Amino acid sequence: MRPTRWLPLLTLVTAVSACEPPAEDSVQTEVQLPGEKFYPEGIASSSDGTLYIGSVGTGAIARARKGELGAHVFVPPRAAFAVYGLAVDEARDTLWACTYDDNLLPAQPAYLTAYALATGELKASHRMPGTSGFCNDLTLDSAGNVYASDAIAHTLVRLPVGGSALTTWASDDAFAPIAEGSFTLNGITYDGASTLYVVKYDSGTLFSIAIQADGSAGAPVTIPVVPAIESGDGLEWLDAQRLLVVENAPGRVSVVTHSGGSGTKQVIANGFVEPTTAALTDEGAWVLEAQMKYLFGTPGDPALPFRVHRLVVPAAPLLP
Repeated sequence: MRPTRWLPLLTLVTAVSACEPPAEDSVQTEVQLPGEKFYPEGIASSSDGTLYIGSVGTGAIARARKGELGAHVFVPPRAAFAVYGLAVDEARDTLWACTYDDNLLPAQPAYLTAYALATGELKASHRMPGTSGFCNDLTLDSAGNVYASDAIAHTLVRLPVGGSALTTWASDDAFAPIAEGSFTLNGITYDGASTLYVVKYDSGTLFSIAIQADGSAGAPVTIPVVPAIESGDGLEWLDAQRLLVVENAPGRVSVVTHSGGSGTKQVIANGFVEPTTAALTDEGAWVLEAQMKYLFGTPGDPALPFRVHRLVVPAAPLLP
């Protein structure tokens, strides 16, 4: 959900509890989100460690600067409005957001929305293609082109730098839902060179898609992962062979190491209640605990305050 930055080598942690970082690690371990209805879904980070968190419950975007325990409202809440995936483009002073406005129904309610990174002011809104799409998650390539996953239309869309309209960038039979009404394409990330990765929520399938020289999409390539990814939600590029995957329903975060056309998965944290996605900073991975089921009718109340948890990411193995 944000442009790639390389992580430093961090302390190895295996099967860390979501709320129990290593005792010897004195770096801040969480950020608390404002209000009883925030229900976070998307998160992005800037190069100075600032976190931006979107709310499905209130439609607000909160901001927490590095070292702040409590996030503050950055973009004000809106009735019947929700914010999903986020991405930061510092070069263009832009915070990109997937938004959904119930007030626009039955017209297309899903938009790619741009806010000023410095002030939070609205800059532009771009309607998703078609009549029933859903802007789910975001990433940017090195040139600043924006890509979004559409979990209902089962496509990837693209907004070129300076462009005014989103177009369908990638569609394929492999993106089709496994059951009627299933959410499909979700977390998306860029490798810093020429490839996008996207994970399919309903099946856990991981794809790589080459960005060709003319900007068009190559054919999606399936990367088999063992053990299989379950309800893949957030996706972040770590380094040349590793991806961070947030698995929503099981409440865990994993690292997928891929080589030779396949991948292996290592769980590094569990015990979350419906985590959705993560953002990377020099301090580690900041993972949202969305608790979204309580917003959509499950009996009970969320644990408050809503939080973003910091995880230590295992260091990449040394190459021989």
